[in-house]
Amino acid sequence: MAFYIEMDKIEETDEYVEYAFGRNPEFGLIRLDKKNETVRVLKECLLDISGKWSQRAAVKLVRLWRSGSLPEKTQWAS
Repeated sequence: MAFYIEMDKIEETDEYVEYAFGRNPEFGLIRLDKKNETVRVLKECLLDISGKWSQRAAVKLVRLWRSGSLPEKTQWAS
């Protein structure tokens, strides 16, 4: 199964960064804690019945953080 998940940065502080993920108007919200490198889903995407979108968004977010880049817009495609 192929996945394409759009991700838009919503907020960034010294402690965390939040991204919306999914497709408008149905989107979820995910947060990366920069100090602990933990990810938490704040709002599930209604289109993500199996939870696989949030898992992939979390992987993408951690990869971006480790690479030192947190762009305004990004995506997961597989």
